[in-house]
Amino acid sequence: MRLYRMELYKLWHKKGFVICGICMILITGFYFATTVGSESAAVDGVRYYGYEAVKVNRRITEEYRGALTDEKVSAMVERYGLPSEVVYDYPGWQDGNYLNNFVTTYLSDGYKRDWNNYKAPTQVYAIADTELGRVQRASGTEIQFAYTNGWTAFLDTLQMGMMLASILLLMSISTLFAQEGQAKMLPLLFTTQEGKEKDVYAKIAAAFTLTIIVYSITVLLCFVMSACIYGMDGGGCAICIVLSQPLRADLKTGYMSAGTFAGIMLGMIFLALLLLCAITLCASAHCKSTFGAVTTAGILWALPMLIRMFFGGGGYFFTSCMPLFLIMTGSVYEAVEWGREAMMIPVIVVVLVLCVEEGYRVYRRM
Repeated sequence: MRLYRMELYKLWHKKGFVICGICMILITGFYFATTVGSESAAVDGVRYYGYEAVKVNRRITEEYRGALTDEKVSAMVERYGLPSEVVYDYPGWQDGNYLNNFVTTYLSDGYKRDWNNYKAPTQVYAIADTELGRVQRASGTEIQFAYTNGWTAFLDTLQMGMMLASILLLMSISTLFAQEGQAKMLPLLFTTQEGKEKDVYAKIAAAFTLTIIVYSITVLLCFVMSACIYGMDGGGCAICIVLSQPLRADLKTGYMSAGTFAGIMLGMIFLALLLLCAITLCASAHCKSTFGAVTTAGILWALPMLIRMFFGGGGYFFTSCMPLFLIMTGSVYEAVEWGREAMMIPVIVVVLVLCVEEGYRVYRRM
């Protein structure tokens, strides 16, 4: 236990780790602020931006929360109209808000693909005649409606936060084994009272503990920011609507709730960081210098991107199980969409165990 606490203290109190950790929090916060700043809403001829737009969209959506009905849709259109104004280089409808944007996207003949490729809505369809109705019939449950931008911001910011967390862990853990070899400390460490076994176990346990701590802090940071600014209403709404993905009744994501998907996403990210920790430990054990360990771990982390560019089929599936893609919302969404998320877990666990075992074996043999 003493060795474990000492190794964890060494990882946690490195100046590089503290500085990079603070930078990670600041960058994640800045990214979230830009997300809030991109919000907009137009109500009664007045345009709102940023946090004001968030408050306005939450307020006008509140009275329509719950099961979506044709009566509610008609009331939305009657009160707020349909958007029609498009401005160059502006991502959405200039005169849109959360309500009429939803109606336009899922219940009308209008669309907007680009500032010069759009059609202003002229007709609103009954729910039963749209893909929403087909999802409702396929799932046997009513379509839930609420202000879901909190979940959108949470998942989006979480991806950025975990990307930065991955870099932080990679830089911190990759030196764990390599620094002992570089400093020529191995002969001395292995002749102490604790010996090889306890030293290796302590380092591995400290690395995984640090990983769990970084994961927890990042998740908490992203969730608190999203909940405080946006609120977390709409956890029962379909995840494809939350992420602005195509709505299809024949896919799981057509009726899977945002809360359920967020739980899957958090689980996959947790496995991703544990796997990254294991891969980094293995790389560290194979390297005799901290620079070589950091470089090797970084290459292994980014390598799946290159593999995915040249290989399909099994190669594409295997890269989906790697840390780089497991933290990406789009990659996990795709896996859930086609029901492959359960198949990925055994692959992740096997690679994780093999990497830890290999790192343990190599370091003991030094």
